[in-house]
Amino acid sequence: MLFGLFKRKDPICGMKEEKGKGLEQSGKWFCSPDCAKKYGAGQKEMKAGSCCGGH
Repeated sequence: MLFGLFKRKDPICGMKEEKGKGLEQSGKWFCSPDCAKKYGAGQKEMKAGSCCGGH
């Protein structure tokens, strides 16, 4: 199965999914509730000084 080879990325900061960390919301994976909140507010990508700096 190839699904295990591809990690999802947080659409806001770009952090790659880590098993057992982050949260899934609306079919997307987020590294933190802050990134999920920004995505829900309409922000679609990381901006300078954003949540976690893109890890």
